[in-house]
Amino acid sequence: MTTPNRHVTFEAGFNCRDLGGYATEDGRRVRWGVVYRSGSLHRLTTKDLEIANRIGFNTVIDLRSGAELERSGRSFGLDVTFHHAPLFEEEALPFKWAEPDDPEPPPGEDYVAIAENGATALAAALRVIAEGDHPVVFHCAAGKDRTGILASLVLATLGVSDKSIIEDYELTNRSLAPHLAWAKVNDPAEAAEIAARPPWLRRTSGPVIEAFLERTRSTYGSIENYLSELGIGPETQGLRNRLLEA
Repeated sequence: MTTPNRHVTFEAGFNCRDLGGYATEDGRRVRWGVVYRSGSLHRLTTKDLEIANRIGFNTVIDLRSGAELERSGRSFGLDVTFHHAPLFEEEALPFKWAEPDDPEPPPGEDYVAIAENGATALAAALRVIAEGDHPVVFHCAAGKDRTGILASLVLATLGVSDKSIIEDYELTNRSLAPHLAWAKVNDPAEAAEIAARPPWLRRTSGPVIEAFLERTRSTYGSIENYLSELGIGPETQGLRNRLLEA
C-alpha cells in the first residue's frame, strides 16, 4: 500500500501537512486525510485552491489574532465552514515580543503562556476537530507556534508518542527556506520581517514542544485532565472515533 504524502505543496501557502499516519500507543494509527495543520491560507493562488479543493477541505480553523485576520484576510475561494479561534490578541500578548538580539526563553515557557491565555480558543478548536466536517485544517500565521500547540494536544489525546509529536513539530523547519524564498520575490516586507526574527524564533526545536507537554502534564496530571479543565470531556472520545483508524 502506498503511503500518502504528508506534505501539501502550495505555490503561496507554506507548512501545510497531513497529521495522518502516526502510530498510537495502543497500536492504532491516525487516519490520513482527515486533519491537517498549516501556515496561513490567505494568499492561496488559483492553482493552490485547486489542490485544496481536491483534498476536500470542509472546515478551516484560524488561530490568528483578530488584527492578523483584518490585515491579511481569511482563506479565500474555499467553500468551507470557517471558525476563528484566536489564541491571543495583539493588544494583550501573553509573552514578550522577541527582538532580534533577545535570548531564547526557557523551553516551553511561551507555549504554556499562550495555551493558558488561549484556553477558551483551544477548547473551541478541539470541539470543531472532534465534531466538524472533515477534512479539517487548522492554521496560524507560520503554522509553527499556535498551530504546534494545538497539533501536539490533538496527537497526544489520540495516544501518539511524544517522540512522534516532536518529530512532527520539527517538520516545520522544512518550510522555512521555501517561505523566505517566496517572500523575497512576492512580499519583501514579509521577507524583512522573517529575517529580523531571532534565529531561535524562526525554527522549531524539539525541546520546546517536549517541555510544553511535560509542563502541562506536571500541572494537571495528564493531557486528558488538562482537556477536562478546558471543558473537553466526551469530545476526547469523539476525536479518537473520528481521527483514528478502526
